Amino acid sequence: MTVLELAASTVPWTVSRAAGISALLAASCSVALGLAIATRRIRATPGELKVVHEALSLTTMVAIVVHAGALLFDNWLEPSVADLLVPFSGEHAPFWTGIGIIGGWALLTLGLTYYVRGRIGPQRWKRMHRFAAVAWLLSVGHALGAGTDAGSGWFLVSLGAAVLPVATALALRWLPAHGRRPAAVS
Repeated sequence: MTVLELAASTVPWTVSRAAGISALLAASCSVALGLAIATRRIRATPGELKVVHEALSLTTMVAIVVHAGALLFDNWLEPSVADLLVPFSGEHAPFWTGIGIIGGWALLTLGLTYYVRGRIGPQRWKRMHRFAAVAWLLSVGHALGAGTDAGSGWFLVSLGAAVLPVATALALRWLPAHGRRPAAVS
């Protein structure tokens, strides 16, 4: 195999890997900002925060599509379209890939609901949007279980830097504090 052939055969994997990591980082920032908006922990106008939140959500959605789409050209995995769209149907790490597919579909769906929130109603949209954190958690599990970099030090440190602040914010939001009622999840 020539250097050019080797490079061409690794491009889809590299693109998918980079897009998957980008999607996870953008989703982490989006969920963190969404939590900050919901709990009013950031001092800025809601409009400014929502623009940034929307941009992070769009970035996440594009990266998810690129992540899955690039895998169609991967010479090592050789997944079918169904393997990439239907949870638990692929051969590579079926459980971890399956939860990633569910997380990806959920993040795409929840991101797109922003544009129809007027039709579905703001309260219903807010209730639906609560599941963004669950979809994000599924995506983190996917990265740890199915990602080719899951065991490498640089990935674990990077993932920890992205995940720990969001996980802490989620824990503070979801778990009851000593002596008071749990906060409503939103």
